[in-house]
Amino acid sequence: MELLRKLMSRIRRERVEGSGNGEAAAIRKALRGEILEFEETLSFLDAVERRLAEEPQVLKVKGKVVFVGDTHGDLDSSKDVLDKFPPNGYKIIFLGDYVDRGKKQVENVNFLLARHLAEPDRVLLLRGNHESPVVNLNYGFMEVLHRIYGPEWPYLFIRYNEVLSNLPYAARAGDLLAVHGGIAEGLRSVRQIANLPKKDLIPSDEIAFQLLWNDPSEGVEEFGENYSRGGGTKYYGRKALESFLRANGLKGLVRAHEAYPDGYAWLFDGDPGIEGMESILLSVFTCRYYGIPPTVAVFDGRKVEVVRL
Repeated sequence: MELLRKLMSRIRRERVEGSGNGEAAAIRKALRGEILEFEETLSFLDAVERRLAEEPQVLKVKGKVVFVGDTHGDLDSSKDVLDKFPPNGYKIIFLGDYVDRGKKQVENVNFLLARHLAEPDRVLLLRGNHESPVVNLNYGFMEVLHRIYGPEWPYLFIRYNEVLSNLPYAARAGDLLAVHGGIAEGLRSVRQIANLPKKDLIPSDEIAFQLLWNDPSEGVEEFGENYSRGGGTKYYGRKALESFLRANGLKGLVRAHEAYPDGYAWLFDGDPGIEGMESILLSVFTCRYYGIPPTVAVFDGRKVEVVRL
């Protein structure tokens, strides 16, 4: 962590201050799926951070919504979603995990960030557990930056993570709440999510950490240790989720984080009172590199439909 702090301090001292025209050019390149030069990337990330820093930790979304699971460097699936659902009809909520593992990690995260800048009320981005240096140091993103940018990779590695740590943790669309992983032990209210700090890189806040990392399990009622993902991560069960939804006037949870064979999964059977919802939890995954069909969920305020790309 001391190395991270030193690198961040150096970035702030030496950052190239891009002009407005420079930022606009970088955004256009990112929208085309092109790799940016080092100075272009710094300028682009400055523009992104200014936007994300203004956003609340819980987005409130009205109208038709498309929930998109992990994309993990799958630029094609990210583009397919935005092409399939027209601008005048749908708002798109990406549920996190834009980097690591896939073939076009830099292109994918830049493309999505640029689309958010271009259409901030339509293309919405949440934070996933891979938007953290403790994860993307080890699962591909760091290696990709090193390959593309050579000795300058540490500056961009820290800068990307600093910017991505501004992403919101949740979105509320009607009676549905969307997060990357799930509810956290000790989380009682959506207001607690709204009050989480920005730029918490790890994140060090336990509730924030669990929102990104926790998994649902039919084998527990409340919460249990999730040893498969490591320390501090929990499983949450039906009783815990039902209690949270009821206390917050919600009917269901939409999340990502796990690659189910069909591209999606329903958990915790029951009728939440929304047409098309087979249970109170829907998990979607949208990265085709896992050998499963990339899948999204569409919600029109009344009905939920699972759609394969």
